[in-house]
This record gives sequence, C-alpha cells and structure tokens, in this order.
Amino acid sequence: MTVLYTSIRPTLAALRQAASLARDLEAVVRILHVRTVPYPLPIDQPPADREILSRKICTLAEGQPIPTRVEICYGRDFMDSLLQSLSPNSIVLIGLQRMHWWSKERRWARLLSNHGHQIVFVSDR
Repeated sequence: MTVLYTSIRPTLAALRQAASLARDLEAVVRILHVRTVPYPLPIDQPPADREILSRKICTLAEGQPIPTRVEICYGRDFMDSLLQSLSPNSIVLIGLQRMHWWSKERRWARLLSNHGHQIVFVSDR
C-alpha cells in the first residue's frame, strides 16, 4: 500500500487512513515522495538532499501503529518516475487539501487509474 507524498497535512491524513486499512491486511505502508530533477542538473545530484527529505517525511510515520517505510524517487518526469516506482495494480492513497476536480492530484489519479492502479482519495479535513 502506497501513500503518495503531496504535502504534510494531506499526506498525514492519507497515512492515517492507510494505517487503518493496512492493519486489517497486515500490510506495510510505503510513503513515496517523487521529486523531479531539472535537466541542467545531473540526475544523481538533485537540488534537495535525500537525507533531509527523508528525515522530514519520517516524522510523519513516527507513532503509526503499522510498519511504514519512506522512499524518495528522483527523476526527470514526475509521472514516469511515479509509474516506475509502483508495482502493478498498486493501491495508492492520495491526500487532498481541497476537493477541486482539476487539482494536480486528481490528474495523477486519473493517469494512475489508466495504468491499472487503485486510487483512494483522503481529505485532510
């Protein structure tokens, strides 16, 4: 089960929901943070330090009642990197700050769904 990192509040809401779902399935929850690296930079030298990002995201996972791991994926294209990071037919939880239909998170969900993944939206409200 994968929680897609968007920002702190929505991701925390999605993580709580994932913990509830995963508890019954005895599953491990993965927080996936996809970061794009602009072309002027080498792919192995992203603008943000992986260790700092990992520590920031790990604080979200602290205190969760289920095993949680953090993965940070760097790539040139967000959606390509995301699709490569998911196993076939993954369950992906996406936290939303607001329920606007044209949000980037909803566009991602539509593309992921088209590739066979199951999407669960979680509102941070």
